[in-house]
Amino acid sequence: MNYDYIIIGGSVAGSICAYDLCKKGYRCLVLEQNAQDHEKICGGGVSFKALDMLIHAGIEIEPLLSDDLQMISGHVIFKDDKSIEKVYKDGKSSIGIQRNIFDGFLRKQAQKMGAFFCFEHKVSKVMFSNGRYTIDGYSGDRLIWAIGARTLDGEIPYGQSIGISGQVKARVDLRTDRFYYWYYEPSCETKYFWAFPIGRDLWNVGIWSREAFPQMRYEYEKCMDSYFLPHKMGEWNYLRSPKAEFLGHYDQRKDHEGCLGVGDFAGMCNPVNGGGIIGAIQSALSVIA
Repeated sequence: MNYDYIIIGGSVAGSICAYDLCKKGYRCLVLEQNAQDHEKICGGGVSFKALDMLIHAGIEIEPLLSDDLQMISGHVIFKDDKSIEKVYKDGKSSIGIQRNIFDGFLRKQAQKMGAFFCFEHKVSKVMFSNGRYTIDGYSGDRLIWAIGARTLDGEIPYGQSIGISGQVKARVDLRTDRFYYWYYEPSCETKYFWAFPIGRDLWNVGIWSREAFPQMRYEYEKCMDSYFLPHKMGEWNYLRSPKAEFLGHYDQRKDHEGCLGVGDFAGMCNPVNGGGIIGAIQSALSVIA
């Protein structure tokens, strides 16, 4: 079957890209290596700015806001033995959400516009001949990479940051309408520990570092013991065990002449804090102006 665009990767960037292109009348196929309910390694924080961008793209977010998530009206930063709390303006709330819920919502928006999705489809080779791209029997006029920070064969380009995150089921005495950040090394802004409420008694906890280092898992466990678990009230357990993944700051389009790329593949992840959703949305909506 022939398509105008084949998009490799069906997470935030890939789904929004498919939504926007189909809305403009193009026929799109999205090839995603994971299952539909895959939970991406991520903090789960979606800012008001990101939500506003979705609204301006024509996406009705009310169904999303009625799902299992937490409305966030501020954040607290612990740094150099001080705490700073910021309360967001009225009507400018962020959300804490499981990524499989958020990604699934965006995928449905793309499907409503006519996008086709193939899940558990690992792309290993792309052919280009006679002006068309061919992947496992599918062909398209244009190809868009939305595969994240890794290369197609799983390599890690130089310059990517790294995060470890897990999901903890627990009742805690932290506010459930706040994002929490701990910059646990004095005068260091290149790594931090976080705790984000993403559902009822459900927290995404993790650590981010601008550069990978051997003791990262140890520091994650140490931060859990020092900053999160002292707030628990009763038993707790991991709903999803902590895992690590790289985040994209290096623009891999440089390595592929004429390549279209979005999200972490295009280096759109924020190098200051590791946030990638805003960059994913911005790049996905700008493939075709």
